[in-house]
Amino acid sequence: MALDDKRRNLTSQLRTIYDFAMGILWTGLGIFVLMQKKLGYDLKLGETLTYMLGISSTLYGLFRIYRGYTGIKNKE
Repeated sequence: MALDDKRRNLTSQLRTIYDFAMGILWTGLGIFVLMQKKLGYDLKLGETLTYMLGISSTLYGLFRIYRGYTGIKNKE
């Protein structure tokens, strides 16, 4: 049983790290899309699509970070 517990613990830790990493990437993508013009890029997306993609990516990234945080908090 100890090996199964270690395996579950490792899987849980990797899932938490994955959630944080993907959350940071999605949030970064969303912020980049929203600030593309100020950063000197032009993705040639319409204004509506830019806001939809930027806001949804940012919110999804924040959700993934929150899910990673709750994964750590539940282990305590």
